[in-house]
Amino acid sequence: MLSIEAPRFSANPSSIYLIMAASKWSLTEHLLSTSQDDYTKATQHPFLLAAAEGRLSKEVLGQWLANDRLYIHSYIRAAGKLLASIDLPAAVPKTEATETQLVDWLIEALAGVRREERFFIEVAERYGLGVELNMQTVTNSHRASVADDAKLTGLVMMEKIFSDVGQPNQLGTSGLIPGSLPGPDPMLWLEGAVTFWGTECCYLDAWSWAKSKQVMGASGSETSSWVKLRQMVSATGTDARKDADGGALRNEFIPNWSSPGFADFVHRLGRLIDSAVAQALERAGEDAEATKALILQRVEGKWKSLLAAEASFWPDVE
Repeated sequence: MLSIEAPRFSANPSSIYLIMAASKWSLTEHLLSTSQDDYTKATQHPFLLAAAEGRLSKEVLGQWLANDRLYIHSYIRAAGKLLASIDLPAAVPKTEATETQLVDWLIEALAGVRREERFFIEVAERYGLGVELNMQTVTNSHRASVADDAKLTGLVMMEKIFSDVGQPNQLGTSGLIPGSLPGPDPMLWLEGAVTFWGTECCYLDAWSWAKSKQVMGASGSETSSWVKLRQMVSATGTDARKDADGGALRNEFIPNWSSPGFADFVHRLGRLIDSAVAQALERAGEDAEATKALILQRVEGKWKSLLAAEASFWPDVE
């Protein structure tokens, strides 16, 4: 969700993980390759195609943005909990520790999502989008809140996932899966890091897919004649002001959510996770396969839950 620029990877940025050297096992590559159908549901939804084609109304977009804004609030709380759980090295390491790099990434993420929330509000005001959900007052605190039944199912699911970030692993009384990653670096942050990488990777790939549909439509993909005509006009230099949302998505949001800088940000966390896991497997020596199995036991269920939540975050469209 960052508004920064850097060299672009591809129309499907997650593909960078799928070309990593086969000689070094990659956790992120494994997760992406073993859940392809669920990942496609999370990143290639009809809502995204409608967004790319300028068919989303201001009302529908505004309600989705309102949910995405509350997602940001849960994201901030989860990042704070993960930061609080990270054990930074007391001694000065010869090379920067994984935990220190993760702290840097999370701090950048927090700054980025706050900037993103301000961007939501500013663009919504300029394009006349309503980004409020039905509120209710909590009696004890006298503060307004949003009831779960006013939220998208995917938001409720993501709030639950984020609430678990930074919590001790439930599979072991000591906070670890029994026998998992013994030694000085049990990677207690792993589940949380995979959660942040996964949700950002889905967001990036989803809107990059939508952006690719804009380009394809303008050059004559198999979309409706009405859409083809409008996109051909757009390709000749006319902006997206005639879109159902006034152009907010195609002029503002899609370029931001598929930006090269955002891609670089997401892939840095993926590389950090893979590097730490590779080091753990190297330390395990002849027990590497058993250690790998324990790592997968820790993260695969959370990954599947995350993909289900991401797929449910897109509203149904006609």
